[in-house]
Amino acid sequence: MSPRGAIMRPGPSPRLLTACVALAAPLVALAPLLPWQAALSAFCTNLHSRPSATNSARKRRDGTLRHFIRDSSSSSSITRLIQGVQTRRVHPAHASSTAVAARADATSVEVDWRSAKQTDPQHRWDFWQALPIAPYDRRVTMRQEAIPGEMWTFEQKQGILYIHVPIRMTVYRMTSRRGLFVYAPVAPTDECIGLLRELEEQYGEVAHIVLPTVAVEHKVFVGPFARACPKAEVWVCPGQFSVPLQLPLEFLGFPSGRLHILENSGVGGKVALPEEWQREGIDFRILGPIGKDVANGAFAEVVLYLRRLRTMLVTDLVVSVNAEPPPIIAEDPRTLVFHARDGPLSDIDATPQALIRGWRRIALFALFFQSSAIEAQTVNEAFRDALQSKAKDLGWGGLLPWNFRDQWEASFDSLRGGRNGPGGLLVAPILSELILNRFLRSDVWPFVEDVASSWSDMERVVPAHFEAPVRAGANDWRDAFRRRFGEPPGSRGFLQDLFGVPPGPEPLVADLEYLRNVSSFLTAAGVIDPPEKL
Repeated sequence: MSPRGAIMRPGPSPRLLTACVALAAPLVALAPLLPWQAALSAFCTNLHSRPSATNSARKRRDGTLRHFIRDSSSSSSITRLIQGVQTRRVHPAHASSTAVAARADATSVEVDWRSAKQTDPQHRWDFWQALPIAPYDRRVTMRQEAIPGEMWTFEQKQGILYIHVPIRMTVYRMTSRRGLFVYAPVAPTDECIGLLRELEEQYGEVAHIVLPTVAVEHKVFVGPFARACPKAEVWVCPGQFSVPLQLPLEFLGFPSGRLHILENSGVGGKVALPEEWQREGIDFRILGPIGKDVANGAFAEVVLYLRRLRTMLVTDLVVSVNAEPPPIIAEDPRTLVFHARDGPLSDIDATPQALIRGWRRIALFALFFQSSAIEAQTVNEAFRDALQSKAKDLGWGGLLPWNFRDQWEASFDSLRGGRNGPGGLLVAPILSELILNRFLRSDVWPFVEDVASSWSDMERVVPAHFEAPVRAGANDWRDAFRRRFGEPPGSRGFLQDLFGVPPGPEPLVADLEYLRNVSSFLTAAGVIDPPEKL
């Protein structure tokens, strides 16, 4: 069925964004095994980042296109963030949050935000063709000390169509022996491995590597990362698959002699904890594999608990959306400036407030694909306006096939728990609407309750995307799912009826419409099961 018939919704005819998603999804899924993806990826790289003739002419006309960002009480955080990227002598991976704050006395910074970033050898990811998504071969790494002397996060970025979000690896210092424990590896560039070696010199070599998901955007890094850590045992989430052919993990670069599949005897039962994990106080639970065809494309995720630090590590199930651009995204602010525009013909704005606006709009696209915050254009309208765009040199020929509605900020505010809300845990909408709501009674709620009761002393959560670490306990974890799915089966009582679910991050119903239309189409086509009704 064509995209026109795929999504049934009132109002105008199907929009360009629907077509973009339809085209991008199979590319991402099939990329690891497609022989022609390298040529396509090279074309996308050139389209995305090559300076245009317009850019060169404009530089000659107005000098270097520098924009001075002044510090102010209303935007000091984002200003310091950009200062930390633009003024340092060392590479961004060596900057900690303390170092960024220490530069807050600077009063201005030159940001040449139109210039495409060149790929430094230490940032180069040579296997980007295996999954040709942004930022392609340029993978800057930023290391942050999440808990002093105990736990570190390594952040890179990735995305499609200029929708870039952080992707995070977590490294934990073991105490039962010398060594490091790695959860959800990122691209093992020279910079990333160099930063890891600094920790190994102090605390010992990487002893364990965990692939906690079946998602290709995490899986693609594990083989090369494991080769950079030859003494580490590699543990993977069950339910791994590849398309279009089912191949053993060893065929995809995983080391055969030290590869293990994590096992779960069932929710509420004993998990098969490796002996060294038991001594260290590391626990885990597995959701899934769940899906209509668990052998050829299920969802599964391993959440892990560091009991000594009272910290849970998750991959995609829950997120906490940053109010301001993460440093790894602001490192190259072109994507922020691109999305700060209200429409394709809007003027360019690179003020701190505009960069924040750009980030918040990126977050909406990343979580919903298409939300109520935008009015999408037709294909003809989009290309007509792109020809007149003032942002051609920012990438994608200035193509921005939508206009933001006046009240778009309400959509973002809902993800933070209200206007100027504190943030907190949110069940990822794409998962909640297309996967999790099919298996609530059988898998999701038993898993959620098992995690909450087993790790009741939890104090923080570290997701692999968006903000981290997040101050959250077992009740905060449970409440995120209650807000999304209602009360778990059999739990309704006087107190629940009296107090209800505590307020917190929860999408607007209107923002879920697109995903629910996709859900209805896929259900009617027999691709996924119908949602459950609790």
